Amino acid sequence: MSYTEFFEFKEHPFRITPDVEYFFASPNHMEALQSLKYFVDSDEGFLVLTGEPGTGKTITMRKFMNELPDTVEYAYVMFPSLEPEEMFRAVLEDFGFPIGENQTKNTLFSGFRDFLTEKKRQGKQPLLIIDEAQNLPERTLEELRILSNLETEKEKLIRFVIAGQPELETKLNSNQLRQLRQRITLYINLDYMSLEDMSKYVAFRLSKGGFHGQYPDRAFYKKLYAYTGGNPRLVNLAMERTLMAAYVDQNKVLTAKHLSSAAASLRLEKEKINMKSKFFLYAGFAILAAVFVAGAIFYYSSLYGKHQAETPAPTAPPVQEKKAEPKTAPVVSNILEEPKTVAPKKGITKANVLNMREQPDITSAVLAKLPLDTHILILLDRDRWMNIRVTVDGKELTGWVYGRNVEVEN
Repeated sequence: MSYTEFFEFKEHPFRITPDVEYFFASPNHMEALQSLKYFVDSDEGFLVLTGEPGTGKTITMRKFMNELPDTVEYAYVMFPSLEPEEMFRAVLEDFGFPIGENQTKNTLFSGFRDFLTEKKRQGKQPLLIIDEAQNLPERTLEELRILSNLETEKEKLIRFVIAGQPELETKLNSNQLRQLRQRITLYINLDYMSLEDMSKYVAFRLSKGGFHGQYPDRAFYKKLYAYTGGNPRLVNLAMERTLMAAYVDQNKVLTAKHLSSAAASLRLEKEKINMKSKFFLYAGFAILAAVFVAGAIFYYSSLYGKHQAETPAPTAPPVQEKKAEPKTAPVVSNILEEPKTVAPKKGITKANVLNMREQPDITSAVLAKLPLDTHILILLDRDRWMNIRVTVDGKELTGWVYGRNVEVEN
């Protein structure tokens, strides 16, 4: 018997794959969905949807696509780490536009304009949807602006919905893409859930799956929120492990003990402790710094007063004595900036596409784009970032990734 059978689930309630049947209408997600629907009926050309990994961008987009009216004809491009020419041809193929052999880009562009014009004449609204767009090179994003020039004297022939992680907004704010940025009039940002929304989200998923057991209490939800911060993907992972722990215990009541076991297996307990430790660490260093400064002032003041009292009035020009080098107070601030060295550990990526960067900074150059479930070696753990080593296309690379998008293997 599996834990799904033990709790009499009809299906797995906490899959991390974006199943629209499990779309939870939190205020933030409903606002995003309504904004997308408004966009389709408006005269706007570009809408940008951003959010941290795991906040529900893809499931919101799929819910939106499932509810599009028949008058909207769309192309959907995902994981578009493509050059301009590749992107253009991918868009044409998804719209069903025939591509002949040896056709030039100018010929394709002209033919695509006629294709879109005919769709408009038939009462259709062409829409291009791009997911994980933070991976697009700037020159490919600029290609989208060129495509947006396809319009008649009265209306646009195609509209664009672009979704991605916060790095997308950073990229769009670059000077190279200022012309594209000027055409974007609608921005939506998906954030993590509040405690109340997260509690309703968990109850909704349990009920939707056919849960037969005792639902968690408020103390359980507070602890779950402390571990996950309201990140839907982390909530799903934590709840799946919690259900497994309760099944092993043969208990249909989900308890804090089961949640703690789940958090430990996902290394969420470590993250929670680290946050508390950092607070006390910073406070401790601040107190130590104050003590050192006060001690140094007292020491030098006492030394100077004693020297003044013991020195007689000179009867001749005093011999210039070489002054002793003053002692300096220990520097403690750099201790906080040092990365935490850990024994190398194995991990696995949990984002659909995870950028590995040259430095621990979202503006740093991207060394590689790691797909979901890529096995990595963790070398350093530094606040939100991890220094990792991974083999890509037979080449060993070292770089930085967001730590919360990595699951450390036992």
